[in-house]
Order: sequence, then structure tokens, then C-alpha cells
Amino acid sequence: MRSGKSAWLIFFFLNTFFRLTAQDNPYLFPIRPQQQNYLSGTMGELRGAHFHAGMDIKTSGTSGLKVYAAADGYISRIKVDGGGYGNALYIAHPQLGTTTVYGHLKKFNDQIAGYVLKAQYRNKKFAIELFPDKKAFPVKKGDVIAFSGNSGSSAGPHLHFEIRDMQQRPLNPLQFRFAEIKDNVSPVVQKIGLKTMNKYSRINHQFGFFEFTPSRIGNTYAIKKPIEVYGVLGLYVMGFDRLNGASNRNGIPHISVTMDGKPLIGINIDKVPFSKTRQILAYRDYRIKMQENKSFQKLFVDDGNTLDFYITDGRKGFISVKDTLIHEIEIILKDAYGNASEVSFMLKGSKPKVTAMNDDPDFKPFRYYVLDNTLVFMGMKAETNGYFANIYADRVHYELPPEYYVNDYSVYLWDLRNGLPDSIELCGDRIYPALEVAVPSGKEFKYFHDRFTLHFFRSTLFDTLYLKTDYIDELDPDREYFEISEDIYPLRKNMEIVLKPMLDYPLKEKTSAYYTTDLKNFGYQGGEWDGDNFRFYTRTLGKYTLLTDTVPPKIRVAQQNRDHFRCYITDDLSGIKDYELHIGGEWVLMNYDPKRNYIWTEKLDKGKPFKGDLELKVRDNVNNEKIYTTTIK
Repeated sequence: MRSGKSAWLIFFFLNTFFRLTAQDNPYLFPIRPQQQNYLSGTMGELRGAHFHAGMDIKTSGTSGLKVYAAADGYISRIKVDGGGYGNALYIAHPQLGTTTVYGHLKKFNDQIAGYVLKAQYRNKKFAIELFPDKKAFPVKKGDVIAFSGNSGSSAGPHLHFEIRDMQQRPLNPLQFRFAEIKDNVSPVVQKIGLKTMNKYSRINHQFGFFEFTPSRIGNTYAIKKPIEVYGVLGLYVMGFDRLNGASNRNGIPHISVTMDGKPLIGINIDKVPFSKTRQILAYRDYRIKMQENKSFQKLFVDDGNTLDFYITDGRKGFISVKDTLIHEIEIILKDAYGNASEVSFMLKGSKPKVTAMNDDPDFKPFRYYVLDNTLVFMGMKAETNGYFANIYADRVHYELPPEYYVNDYSVYLWDLRNGLPDSIELCGDRIYPALEVAVPSGKEFKYFHDRFTLHFFRSTLFDTLYLKTDYIDELDPDREYFEISEDIYPLRKNMEIVLKPMLDYPLKEKTSAYYTTDLKNFGYQGGEWDGDNFRFYTRTLGKYTLLTDTVPPKIRVAQQNRDHFRCYITDDLSGIKDYELHIGGEWVLMNYDPKRNYIWTEKLDKGKPFKGDLELKVRDNVNNEKIYTTTIK
């Protein structure tokens, strides 16, 4: 992280970066060069649990367009997989110190395809990764290396294209100002968010996260009414970018924030190493994404975030207001072509008030929730000065007065670092937060429960987790559920869970751990038995159960003759593990598209017809097997 940067440096960087990198583009556009092209995805887009690398080039909804080498070099890597980039090529460019990547291809050119096919037959496997000698496939700029497609984890036909540096870190290809891409459309701002960062902070005299919808005139956005604030705050933005001729919502790579004309933070998503791409879970507010499906980007460096695309000072982008003055916030959002949008609004410093009226017609009182290190709970407002909440934490009794009132309710704030409440007595009612332990980040930690053991590794958590667990066996007599907190807290890397089941599982070899959100749909997690306990690893908090899968996969033949064998393979629970085809006693390659549950043959010798006994074996993840046999004459 860099610090002590002045305002002119941030704006100089954001405004001149484009001109410096646009000169003398050494790369040929890989699809329909010298014609206008359109993108469905750009660098730094917020995708699930990763930042999108490179750019996705539209192919008019079709497959089979010629894909050209972007520069001189050699094929350094070839990968075939049912997921990920599917059929992918990597070209090293020694003279440029970069590598270009071409993903989701339909097929390679004949020379490369023949090399791959022989390797697949030699290794008797569809999914394969090859690293040819640098002399095997030299390429010149403009050579046809492949044809575009929809292979791997692709939602539709397109070409995924990357330019990587010497450390294999994806760069933003739009830095090179390809003439084939037109963009004079500025980013769109949907929402601005503000969050209190400790129990002493307030936004309009309340605690929590609050979102605001700015008004818009052209590319200028504003929140007209000053927002009353106090203390340390985190600023958020929700928005997207668009390019000419496409409706896709793309990422915003450059954002800068100033307060009273002084820089708070600059964000430049132009180089994200794959080792840090899961840091998106700390960059985007994970709780809001999971609960409301809104992508709010944090304009501050939160705990556990080790991304290095920030320019900031020692305050890490946090806003601090402890006066009664007016402060101007300005946010500049720019795309890779320099198109900019501006958001401005005022923060008015205001000491916290006891009464904070909420005129939101959708306001609903809540019982309690945890926000960062603060337990927030609510009770009916008293007629006089308000009831004290009696908190019992770590065998100590505390009397907690309300912090403020919202309409007819009293709001209480408890710093969980002072202890985890066993119960709270409030207005004749009792609240049981059931927070069992504070799991620290950056440390190895084990938690022992009657029904499971949890092992958090040093790298598991981004931030402190206030753990809440449960064992549920009353919903279904044949199932038991193990609840490990809830999926609103992101995990950076795996944790280990060892279940101690109460039910009997006679077919242990067919029993695995499954994740569920609705107790109806189940996602296979795998794992293994260790005596009477079951061990597995996960990067997702939530509900788990053990299910026994005894049903083999299904095979539905679509075509079979002397030239082709095609079929659909599905499994209802644990999922497809592998498959194998023999015809006339010889192994035959079958390509696999998991999106369509579809497999099809590809001959090594195109002129040799299939003949003899055919046997297809398909196994699921717990080794249930389905066999299809026939004879091709």
C-alpha cells in the first residue's frame, strides 16, 4: 500500500494513465480485427467469488469465428476442461514480456487440435493440460489459432481474452485502446452507501448501514440533502459501466474519493493476481450481496483486505467527522477509456441525538443483529427515559441504557469485544443472541461442540467471526442438520468441519456432506468418514447435512452409429464424477459439456468406423455406476 499521496497525484494517475498506455498498441484484436466489436465483460468486474480477468468479446451469439494470435510468440500452454475456460490457449510473447489467453474456444486449429487429440488418447482422458516446447507451435501475429465457442463455464458464446504480465497477472486489455472497441459511455451510479464503523458513529443519528439514491443530470450525480453524520464512517458505491452498442453491465476500474478537496482513496483495478482474486469478498460487502443481492463496493480498505490496487493515506479511506461543519464528498468514477461520472454530496457534522425519527414507510423494527463488532437490538420505547437492558455476559451483569430512539422503539448497542451476551432482559422479554465464541482472524482456532468440531486455520477468516451454531434434528426424522453460522460472513480459505452425527448411516461409503440453503436443494461437498465422525472442508458457512446416495447416474442416448456416439448423462444428487467409453475393446475419447450434461465421441482415426461391442460406464461422486452396452455392426 502506498501512503502520503497528494490529490494532484491521484488525479494525475487516473487522467494520464490512459494516454500513456494507449500509444503504439502492439496487439492485434483477436476477433474480427479492424471491425467494430462489442464486449459482454471487462476487467475487474465483480463476479461471484472472483474479479473478472481480461475481457469477454461478443461473437454475435454464435460459435466458430476465427480467433487470431494477438502478437508473435509461441503456444506455451493448452488446456481442455469441462469447466473454467474450457478449451483454452496461452501464447507467450517474449519480445513483449506478456502472455495472451484465449478461452471458451470451440476448437483449436488443425495442427494444435491434432496434437491435443493424440495427448488425450495417450493419457486416456478428456480434461488435459499441456505445456508444449516453445519450438512446437510458433505463431505470428494474425495467425488463426482457434475458433470461438462456448466451452467451459461460459453462459453463452464469446471469446474470453486476457493479456498477462511476466508474473501471469492479468492486465486490463482496454488499457491498450483497441480501435475495435468504442466507448464514450460514462459509468452509471445507482446507490451510495454509508456505514457506521463503530458503536459511537452515527448516520442521521442512527447506527448501521444506510443507502441513498442520488439524483442525476447527465454524468453528474448528487444527494441534495446534507447527511448528518458523526464518527468514523465507511463509504460505498453501487454502479456499473457500459460500452457502446452493448447493454451488459460491466465493472468500473477506476474510482477516486476526496473530502473537502483532499484525497481519501484511489482505486485502480488494472492488475489483480489470481492468488488474490478471492479478496473480492472483502472488497464488496458480502453480507449485503448475500441478503439483498446488491453489489456495494467498499471505498475503504476493510479488515482482511490485502489487495494492492489502492492509493490512500494511513486512514485507509475511512471518513472521520467529529465536528459540526459541512464537508463535501466527491467521487469520480472512470472507465478504461476515461469516460467519467461524478458524485457529490454534503456531510454535516452533528453530535448524536437521543431521538432519530425514521420516515421510511418500509421501516420495520428488528429484534437483533450483529454488524462488525456491535450487537444491535431493539425494544419498545418507554414512556419516560427508557428501559435499561440487563445484559448477562461472561457471568457479569451489565445495565445498558438505550443509545437512541427510532419512532416507538429504543435502540441498544453492545460492543461484543466486551463480552458475548448469554441473554438480554429487555422490557419483560428475553433475547438469546446465542453467540458462542469470537473466532479471531489470522490465528488457528478450534471450536468444540457436542455435535461437531470446527477447525479455523490462520488463513480461513478475513475478520473476526462471532460464531453462532445449531444442531437441528426435529425437521425430518431421517435427516440432521449442522448449522455453522450463516452465509453472510465470507471465508478466505477452507475450514475443517468434523461432524459427530446422531443418526445411523449404514451405507457409509455412499454418504457425503451436502450444503443447503432451503432444506430442499443440496450441493455435494464430499468428505470422508473417520470412525464414527465425518470430516470435510469448506469455504462457505451455513447449513450442512449428511445424505446417502444409492441411485446411479442416468444415461440417455442421443445418437449411435459407426461414426458417432452421443448421449446425455445426469445424476440427481452427488453429481457426475467420471465416465469411460470402450468400443471394440478400445478406449474412445468423449468430450464433455457439463452445462448441457452432454458427451460425444471424437475419433483418433477419422476414417476408421466404430465397430463391435460398445460399453459406456458413468460414475457419480460416491461411485454409483451406470453401464450402457450395445453392439455397433
